[in-house]
Amino acid sequence: MAVSFDRVAGIYDATRWSGVPPEIMEKLLNTMKDLFAGCRTILDVGIGTGRFAEYFNNSGFNVVGIDVSLYMMAKAREKKLRDLVRADAHRLPFRDSTFDGAVMVHVLHLVRDWVQVVGEVGRVTGRVIVAEVEGGEGFSPRSRYLELRKAMGYRLVRFSDGEAGLRRVVPPATVKLVGDYWREVNVHEEIDSFDKRKSSVSWDVPAEVNDRIIQRLHSENPEKTVRRREIVEVVGWDPAQLRNVTARELSTA
Repeated sequence: MAVSFDRVAGIYDATRWSGVPPEIMEKLLNTMKDLFAGCRTILDVGIGTGRFAEYFNNSGFNVVGIDVSLYMMAKAREKKLRDLVRADAHRLPFRDSTFDGAVMVHVLHLVRDWVQVVGEVGRVTGRVIVAEVEGGEGFSPRSRYLELRKAMGYRLVRFSDGEAGLRRVVPPATVKLVGDYWREVNVHEEIDSFDKRKSSVSWDVPAEVNDRIIQRLHSENPEKTVRRREIVEVVGWDPAQLRNVTARELSTA
């Protein structure tokens, strides 16, 4: 079962993607649309509040979204998205090659068995599977949070690299650079978002351990702001590439 975002459905759109410059977000969406050229039907795996699906729907594609969270999909319905199915990505309730395309955005780090998930997405998709991949350099509270929780005996059992990890193991057929830029980051504002449990990597950590991690993050990073490099790519796989991925291959990521 994937992690449910019921608890943050009301704040999700305000707290995700808020730091991405509008021109980068526009280029990201347009590049994804270009990769779906020739497609009519798209499966949005982990549709959430429908931020991406709304764009594809308005662009003329027939979009079907799946998610485990009814609260997140209720937000998607507010964006006039109607073809929504409550389903687990580990066992997609669709026949082989039902969809021309599929999109995965911030999904694979949330699932129990991402080998099974990418195989399922490959099975139900006929032409192309598209994802957004992030990279860069500089201070990352998420990465340091994961290191500290592991050191304190609470290693995250899910694979934390998500779509970026898949990109390393299975080279995409298409890679498009969307953005490579530097931005000023408010260090303690980002750390506080973990203190307020806005990130899923903190949800299963006991309160006293989370408090210790937050204290360490603040003490290790006394600066108010730092510069961070952000790299954003859109990648596309041939579905056949993902149908045959094995656990052994992904374990090397």
